[in-house]
Amino acid sequence: MKEVTTKDALAVKRSRENANGQGTYYWVSSRNRYVAQIHDIYGIRRSKVCRTKKECQLWLEEQKRARHFGNSTYSLHSKQTVAEFLNGWVELPKSSGSPETKRGYKNVIKNHINPAMGTLKVNSLSPHAIEQLMSDMHDKNYGFGTIKLVYAVLRAAFNYAVKMGDLTNNPVKKVNPPTGQFKSLKHIPQKDFVAIYEQAQLNGYTHARVELGMMVGLRPGEIYGLKWSDIDFEQQTITIERQLQRVSGKGLVFRPVKQKEVRTLHLTNSQIEILKAHKFYQDLEKTNWQEDFNLVFPNSIGRPLDRKRDSDDWNKLLSKAKVGKYTIYQMRKTAFTNFASLSPSIPSLLAFTGHSNTSTVMNHYAFSKSEEMEGLLAKMDEKRPKMPLNYENSIVFKMVES
Repeated sequence: MKEVTTKDALAVKRSRENANGQGTYYWVSSRNRYVAQIHDIYGIRRSKVCRTKKECQLWLEEQKRARHFGNSTYSLHSKQTVAEFLNGWVELPKSSGSPETKRGYKNVIKNHINPAMGTLKVNSLSPHAIEQLMSDMHDKNYGFGTIKLVYAVLRAAFNYAVKMGDLTNNPVKKVNPPTGQFKSLKHIPQKDFVAIYEQAQLNGYTHARVELGMMVGLRPGEIYGLKWSDIDFEQQTITIERQLQRVSGKGLVFRPVKQKEVRTLHLTNSQIEILKAHKFYQDLEKTNWQEDFNLVFPNSIGRPLDRKRDSDDWNKLLSKAKVGKYTIYQMRKTAFTNFASLSPSIPSLLAFTGHSNTSTVMNHYAFSKSEEMEGLLAKMDEKRPKMPLNYENSIVFKMVES
C-alpha cells in the first residue's frame, strides 16, 4: 500500500469537495507528479498524470469541452480487438443494406481483415497497419474490387464507432482510398452461348431457367422468387416484384427487388411456349413435392431454390455443353450484351435491367414504350441459337408433338 502524505490527503479531500463535474488535480509525492481527474460522458472517472499544474488545467479543459459536446477522448472498450469490434459492428441492423451486402461484408472481414489485424487493439489501430494490409493484398494479386471493399468496410465501421462515441478517431481517414480498375465480369462468348443454350433445350426446367437468365436477363434472386402468378400467358407479360435471398438466422426469405421498383416485361411467343412446356412437366412432378409455393423454379420438393443448388445445376449444364467455367451471373451479362447490340433507347434498356441511374433517366424510364420493349424481345428471338439436329428427342418437342 503506497504512502500518502498529509499534502496528498488534503488534495484528496479537496477533490471530494469539488465534486461538481469540473474535475480536480492533486500532487502525489510517491510519484513526484500531479494527477488530474474528471468524469467523462459515460460517468467513468478518467485520470492523467501530469508534470505541472498548467498541464493538468489544460487537460481538464479539454475533457470538459469534449463532454460538453457529447464526445469522449477515450474508447469505451479499450481492450476490444479489431476482430471483436468488426464482428459486432457487422451484425448491427444499420451496418449494411441487403442480406447480400452483409454477407459480402462478413466474408471480407473473415477472410481478409481479421487474419491480418484481428488481434490488434481497436483503439490503437494505426493508419500504417491499414495501408500495409492493402499493400499486402495488392502484392498477393487480389482484385481491385476486393481491396476497395476492405477499405470501405473499415471506413464504415470506424465512422459508425466515432459517430456513436465509442471511438475517438477513424484511422482510415488518414489512408488514401485504393486506386485501380474493376475487372468487369464479361459476357459468355457467342460460341459457348450457343453450346449452352442447345444443351439446355433438352430439359424443360433448364431450358426455361436459361431462357430467363440468358435471354431476358433476370437476376438470379429474381428468378428464384418468380411465381407462376407473375406470368400472364394471355397478355404475354412477366412481372418482377420480388427476389429470394438467404438471410442470416432466417434462411431463404422473399424480399423486394434490388431497386424497389416492380417492373413488367413483354415476352415473345417463343418464350411463352418455353414457359408453358416447363409448367406442363412441373405439374406432373408435383406428386413428389412436400410443399407448393407456386414457384416457377422451386427445388426438387417444391420449396424455395437455394443459390448453391442452382449453381450446381448450372455447372452440370456447362460440363454437358463442354464449355469453360462461367458464373450464373454471366447469363445476365450475356443477355444485356445482346440487348445493347440492338441499340435500344436508354429508358427501355433500364426497364429490362431493373437498374436506375440519375433522376433524369428515371423520369424517362417511366415513359418507356411497351411497343419498343416487345420489339426488343422479338429481335432477341433472332439471336436464339437454332434448334439442334436432335431436337426431336427433347422434352419440349415431345410435348408439342403430343
